[in-house]
Amino acid sequence: MAREIGLNTLAYMHRFADSKVEQKEIVQEIKGMGFPIVEVRREYILSGKTEMKEIAQRASASGLKVFYSVPAELFTAGVLNAQMGNYFEEASLLGAVQLKVTLGEFRGFTAKLTEEVRQLLTAYPIRLTIENDQSAEKGSPAVLMGFIAEARKASLDIGLTFDTGNFIYIDSDPFVAAKEMRDAVSYIHIKNVAVTENGITLSGLESGLVDMRRLLSLFPDSVPASIEYPCGVGDEATKTISADYKKIRSW
Repeated sequence: MAREIGLNTLAYMHRFADSKVEQKEIVQEIKGMGFPIVEVRREYILSGKTEMKEIAQRASASGLKVFYSVPAELFTAGVLNAQMGNYFEEASLLGAVQLKVTLGEFRGFTAKLTEEVRQLLTAYPIRLTIENDQSAEKGSPAVLMGFIAEARKASLDIGLTFDTGNFIYIDSDPFVAAKEMRDAVSYIHIKNVAVTENGITLSGLESGLVDMRRLLSLFPDSVPASIEYPCGVGDEATKTISADYKKIRSW
């Protein structure tokens, strides 16, 4: 089975920069390029729940699976983020099958915390996945796998999103991380980075530090992955996205 390759709408970052283009307007374009998955970003939602419902309708009509990316942490000072219920509700409005956040300040599962997380996972048929962020304290392989071990012990079905570029920010080898985390990874963000005089910056698919083809090969084909890097302005974005999608699929 070929790996499913989706598109995170960060690829259109420059098109959204003027806050005039809504994500619902690019759903058909994404489907037209052949993607089976669109990952909607919460920070690009302009019209709240109305837009979310419209995205859901258009994605359903196009046969696209929806993933939901929220720039928030699951835990704050050891307790569940009070907004998680709202995020799950939004994901439901989008018709999303997956919700992604980062870990935050996890200090272990208490009985109360376990039950709060379990209630969310039971109330919504939506996969929860935790992404490695750009901090060693919250996004290192050791920290995330420690969390997964505790989640499994508590019988909480939670996966990891493996962001291929974020490990560079914490001076962690993504290939070593892949081997350590492989068993828990349920989703991959394809993102390459380069080191410049201005620090670490996002780069093109094959112009960065990470050999993306080799890295992806370390994961089973059953694990979906999405392009998650800016692909240019105007028509350039569409051309780059389409070309990179075909290249990744050829691997």
